[in-house]
Amino acid sequence: MFRSITQRIIKNNCKQSVSPFSIAKPTSLINNRISYTTNTNENDKNEEIKDHRAKGKGRELLLSFDKSGLAQFPKQVFKNRKYQITDFEKYLQDITKVRGPMSIDMFIKEVLTNPKYGYYMNKDVFGKGGDFITAPEISQLFGEMIGIWCVATWEAMGKPKKLQIVEMGPGRGTLMKDILRSTKVFKEFYSSISIHLVEASPTNKKTQKNNLLYFKDKAINFDNKTIGETPNGIKVTWVNKLEEVPTDVPTLFLAQEFFDALPIHVFRFSKEKNDWCEVLVDEDITEHGEYYLRFVQSKGPTLMTTAVKHLLPEFGLDGYQVELGLAGLAISQQIANRIDKSGGAALIIDYGYDKIVKSSLQAIRDHQFVDILDKPGTADLSVWVDFQTIRKTVKLLKNKSTAIGPVDQGIFLKEMGIEHRLAQIGRKLETNEKFEELIMGYKKLVDPKEMGTTYKVITICDKNIPPIGFSTAKTYDDEDLMI
Repeated sequence: MFRSITQRIIKNNCKQSVSPFSIAKPTSLINNRISYTTNTNENDKNEEIKDHRAKGKGRELLLSFDKSGLAQFPKQVFKNRKYQITDFEKYLQDITKVRGPMSIDMFIKEVLTNPKYGYYMNKDVFGKGGDFITAPEISQLFGEMIGIWCVATWEAMGKPKKLQIVEMGPGRGTLMKDILRSTKVFKEFYSSISIHLVEASPTNKKTQKNNLLYFKDKAINFDNKTIGETPNGIKVTWVNKLEEVPTDVPTLFLAQEFFDALPIHVFRFSKEKNDWCEVLVDEDITEHGEYYLRFVQSKGPTLMTTAVKHLLPEFGLDGYQVELGLAGLAISQQIANRIDKSGGAALIIDYGYDKIVKSSLQAIRDHQFVDILDKPGTADLSVWVDFQTIRKTVKLLKNKSTAIGPVDQGIFLKEMGIEHRLAQIGRKLETNEKFEELIMGYKKLVDPKEMGTTYKVITICDKNIPPIGFSTAKTYDDEDLMI
């Protein structure tokens, strides 16, 4: 079915338009605190990946395990730091002084979405001029293949008269722009759709409006206007969170490099406590600290540790670490429940593993990996996505929805017809420079040495809909029996 859709697009639409950290053995004792250095996670095998957030090797990270208590009034403040403290770091220190050490979940939320200092809130961070490049910015081929998936899935749903397309974390709006451009040849599909963009950043909203809306649309010049129309009359609505999107309409959900930016909690097994503790962020009052914040381990189980204990291994080696993206799991179940109610499907594309992730929190600034605690708010924070737990979490609902995958991004794009589209565009290019640029973009998206295997795709869909693009997905019979 989607092969015919690819052929129709080829015929009618030829316009081209850190690092993971793992804890090593204790190296020294400082003021009744055990200090740990970090090394590269064994899972990090993508040495030559360039430009995007799944590249790079590990940076050294110091974690302090507080044996004497959590928040403490500093006896002295040491000034031998790498740089002068920023206003944001003062703000974060004040939080820890009043409330005690904060969870990594809260730290990530503050760093990325604080209204005044948040990384995503006040600048354009995408593309060559930003800190990293995402797949839609690399080549138009990516967005066109997602457009094919949307049309093919809509057809598999029985061609509903009304269809919402919801993109979470739409960046500059490039993916949605390519989807709308490449699918307008499907008149019936085009007349059925409306767009909802889930975006927290005022800066990103302005960029998306300029890229998507008719240039005379009033919403472009007014931040408080959240509804506009594209040049072809497609309604676009901006919302701050998924809960604001209507639930009574069949919906296609798109999350491309969205889940990696969601907050996580980090838990560590303590042999001394014979239980799981939580890794927290506290102000750094030690003499040897390079930054103004530090990672500490809680004295024992926190309230969150107790609440999610059923998701953690029953026991582990001393220092064994697990990341849990509870925010992502909640959104996955929310999407699944919406699909159960009104029909639809979701596509989640990100870098990650089909297993529990131990340590992957990383920071990137100016296309380079930096220390997580180096000038918070000036670097992107992200994690590798745990696709296995997403799949299990959706299946645990035991409703009409299910999760299938993940499959490698390169395999998914090839199944959607990217090679056919590449050949069609390539035959029409007039210069070698443009042809080479097209080929380089294609290779970056599908090559196993680039994004082809590091990035993976999982779908959440109605059990009655054949999953489009997932013919190579594994089956998990033993997992299903256990659920």
